[in-house]
Amino acid sequence: MNFYILAVISSVLLWSNLSFASALLKAPQQFANFAECPLISGQVLAPCKIGYRTYGTLNDEKSNAVLVPTWFTGTSAEHAYLASPELLNPEKYYIIIVDALANGVSTSPSNSETQAGGQFPQINISDMVDSQYRLLNETLNIQSLHSIVGLSMGGMQAFEWSVRFPGFAKKTVAVIGSPRLAAFDIALWSTNNRLLALYRECQCKEVLEVMAGIGMLAAVPSKLAEDISREDTISIITTRGQSNTMSVAESWDRQRQAEAMIEHNIARNFDNDWQKTAAQIKTEFLIIIADDDRVVTPQPARKFAALIGANVLELDEDCGHGDPWCAPEVFAQAVRSFINK
Repeated sequence: MNFYILAVISSVLLWSNLSFASALLKAPQQFANFAECPLISGQVLAPCKIGYRTYGTLNDEKSNAVLVPTWFTGTSAEHAYLASPELLNPEKYYIIIVDALANGVSTSPSNSETQAGGQFPQINISDMVDSQYRLLNETLNIQSLHSIVGLSMGGMQAFEWSVRFPGFAKKTVAVIGSPRLAAFDIALWSTNNRLLALYRECQCKEVLEVMAGIGMLAAVPSKLAEDISREDTISIITTRGQSNTMSVAESWDRQRQAEAMIEHNIARNFDNDWQKTAAQIKTEFLIIIADDDRVVTPQPARKFAALIGANVLELDEDCGHGDPWCAPEVFAQAVRSFINK
């Protein structure tokens, strides 16, 4: 995520139960290790490890499992606050937060000993979902889910789950995600990828400054004006760029995940026909949209929600992609009510 959105997300800790969140952060990092993970491109990741953390207890019927896929560059540790009584109650649910491929924890360009950096194959959102399916089936012996809850790129994975494994989850929550990226989003992520390539060539902070500026452009203008004075804008861009410690290896993680989002399209196996795609849905959906989102354009999610008769919550908090964190009580209530009913 960009600098601005990360700042918004960090403020959620002011709202969360801090003592509970602190306990959750102690949940151990676990891994499922596979000899290889086949990709839809025909290539493979070998070897392949999938990181995850669990909260709560799986009941005897194995009917209370909730899967949380991670957002762009996010880790299972950073998603721990979701496993709280206010959102996904670990006293009721068995919550599995899974590190998406190429996030730096699961098998990634930055940690692969056999396919490092640019040798790491391009991946797809479907590949992330397939690896999670194997984790559930082969490692955790879970053949169905109560719910899937994903935010941003996690929401894209939630959409993909609904058509790749129809009916596997009883309920699905896609928050500020998309069933297929719009032109604006593709322009944003492809531009960032070009800058990442340039950064690898020069390893210069000037490129990171440009990326910091682009990140600020994801904010709603009126909100950005409240947070940053016009006199400080340029110096903040410079400071954020100069303070960025992204390594070349990490730049490949970002690029591979961004490429996955650019190629994401849940209708691709259904002749790009949205009616055919909607007919695959066998899960109850809650789709949460940020009205002025400038990271993930809301129109595709809004359109798909209408086709499948999904429950929809539209937020307009002047925080754009950060709306769920700017309206935490509304967001939490919507997710909690939908999951629990």
